[in-house]
Amino acid sequence: MAIIFTPRPGISHICVYFTLIYCMKAALGNLVFQPVFVVASGPRVTAFLQGNTSGISVIVRSVSPLNTTGRLPPPSCAEEDPGQWILTQETVDKSVVKVTLSLNRSLQLCGNETDCCPEPLCVQEILQVSACLGDEHRAALLVQAQIYALILPTGPLSAYQPLGPCPCDLKAGACDVRCCCDQDCSPDVLKLFGTQCLPGVFGGNVTPAPDYQCSAQSASNAPDWFPFLCVTSPPENNPYLGLFHQGQTVTPKRSASFLAPVLTAPLPPSDYRQGDPLFTARGRYFTIPQRSLAGQCLSRAPVAFLWNFETHCVTRLQSCPTGPPLFVAASELGVPLRDGLGGIVTVSVTEVRAGDLGSFVSVPVPVKSGIPPEPLSAGPPQLCENVTVALNYTFYWSGNGLTNVTLTQTLADVSLDPSVSLTVRFSARFVNGDGTAQSNSGNPGYQTGLPVFGGSVDAAANDSAPVRRVPLGLWETVGEGLCSSASSRPVLFGENATAGCLVPVGLLDLAQCAQLRETVRSTLAALVNVTYVARNGNPDSANLADWVNITFVPVNASNLPAGPPPGTCTGVPAHLNIHIGSTAAGQPGAQLQREIRAVEVSFAVTTWTIECGGGDPAPCLNSAVTQSFPISSSVTFIDIPAQTAPPKTRFQINFTEYDCDRNDVCWPQLAYPLTRYYTGEPYSQSLAKGLILVFFFIAASVLGSPWKQIRQAWSNASL
Repeated sequence: MAIIFTPRPGISHICVYFTLIYCMKAALGNLVFQPVFVVASGPRVTAFLQGNTSGISVIVRSVSPLNTTGRLPPPSCAEEDPGQWILTQETVDKSVVKVTLSLNRSLQLCGNETDCCPEPLCVQEILQVSACLGDEHRAALLVQAQIYALILPTGPLSAYQPLGPCPCDLKAGACDVRCCCDQDCSPDVLKLFGTQCLPGVFGGNVTPAPDYQCSAQSASNAPDWFPFLCVTSPPENNPYLGLFHQGQTVTPKRSASFLAPVLTAPLPPSDYRQGDPLFTARGRYFTIPQRSLAGQCLSRAPVAFLWNFETHCVTRLQSCPTGPPLFVAASELGVPLRDGLGGIVTVSVTEVRAGDLGSFVSVPVPVKSGIPPEPLSAGPPQLCENVTVALNYTFYWSGNGLTNVTLTQTLADVSLDPSVSLTVRFSARFVNGDGTAQSNSGNPGYQTGLPVFGGSVDAAANDSAPVRRVPLGLWETVGEGLCSSASSRPVLFGENATAGCLVPVGLLDLAQCAQLRETVRSTLAALVNVTYVARNGNPDSANLADWVNITFVPVNASNLPAGPPPGTCTGVPAHLNIHIGSTAAGQPGAQLQREIRAVEVSFAVTTWTIECGGGDPAPCLNSAVTQSFPISSSVTFIDIPAQTAPPKTRFQINFTEYDCDRNDVCWPQLAYPLTRYYTGEPYSQSLAKGLILVFFFIAASVLGSPWKQIRQAWSNASL
């Protein structure tokens, strides 16, 4: 077998075959470089030494082909001067060492510098890196370096591209009179009007100094106001550049352009701020599977400090999972994290078994007929054991760091069926203080995007009993969207939302219309099973002033027909409306504080009728066949003005010309700084400043014109 290699230009005597012999010898041993041959066109070379690296030392030397044979010398463990290269090594793993060669010199052509390249081809060298155990050679790496220096400009580089270099060139192939930039004008013709060229932009001078520039006016013709109102600005800030040029002026830095940017590893912060990513003890991002804005699930998404979230990922099991996030041991989830306070906190994992798989597993149900579905497989379904169906993290924080992290891992045994959808839920919740503390939604006002607190009091307790927090909920459907398998999600402050689910209804249900209405109403009312709503984000459970009573609007059942036709039920309260009125409660700090003033819960009624069209009369003939009807719930936030305008007085209604709010000229406000309505500074200071201004006005009137002329006329008359 013959192997033919073509060497790179400039190094024509490298015997690559000889190099491959040593590389294969190194690969057969315990150590090997990956890669074994590198062509370097930049000042940095990186390779990895893999294998048993215990006691291994790495050396580098510059080699050249032998004059007699044209081959490279064999690898050696003798210490030699590395020359202009610096060798560094970093232990990545117990069996991997990262070896880096860096050029220790400048790569710019010689100008006024001392450490520079005398010619464009600056570095042309062959390097041999050897891994040695004492004096015994174990592995070799060959580096062929061919690096060119960069010729950089010394001055600013104009990146402006002219769009119209000669605006006065109006005729093609003919010379335009007084257009000195016209390329069709010969030198003899230019002499006829060379002193009368069109000035300014349209004459080809696309960068004239604007009139407001201080350099545009000379001392002889400048107006008296010009020294005080002119603008000093660089010539690049010219308004005509946008008309005739595109781009910008760039001043290049004297650095080698072929240096690729080095992506540094994320730097863990000394303390956490809101929105900062959490880091593990090894300096990597702490991740939890989350859904992106496009809807797909990301298996490794960073977790932000003090940002709560609840998400879910839907998948279909084609085979039993063997890796994270669906199959992961509790020991792998107990990750040590940087607490942001200079220490380490470890995730405490608690395993629980899912009692009901209705929130995680959804099975397709036929809706067009009452015939049960056929089994998908003949034999018993395969069971996937210990599948992770939920990961719920709780981060306890204080100040700018974490004090504890707990994780509840929910496991379940799931049947392997491609038609079954598996919903895996993930959540992260940040709690201030210890584990028994309750998280707030603001301090004191609500923050947008945080849950709204509902409250209820035990009926057997007295009025002094504390208010127990109960969340307000909206539907959170999974799988086929039935209300029986749906869960609830909290109502978030300031975010309008609508959610719903499906209720299977048959002829027997519609025949008992009153019972159906009550069932639907109680199902929706369970979302708002509270009496109060917290006024602010950190309510006091013992103070009823921090809670607002909910107004429940009863369902109007007086206008319902007495006997609806068969298969129809009217007045079904199928929609729950939650109206929350909020207002601005002040701004004690940098953030506007908002609070809830009123909450109203009402129902919207509709009519449900069994549909038998489309060639499917089974729902109207068979009472066991059901159809799905939607019920929904929505929350709407209404902004209540903080204060209303006072009613207009009779004076403002009759004498509109003196009303300052309805006229451009307001004579009553002529002395506004001296009145009590001016609140920009204390009244005593504004009065003192106003009197000083009056004094100067009187003094200027007495000492200036026309009093000066009156005094002169008086003195002339007395003489």
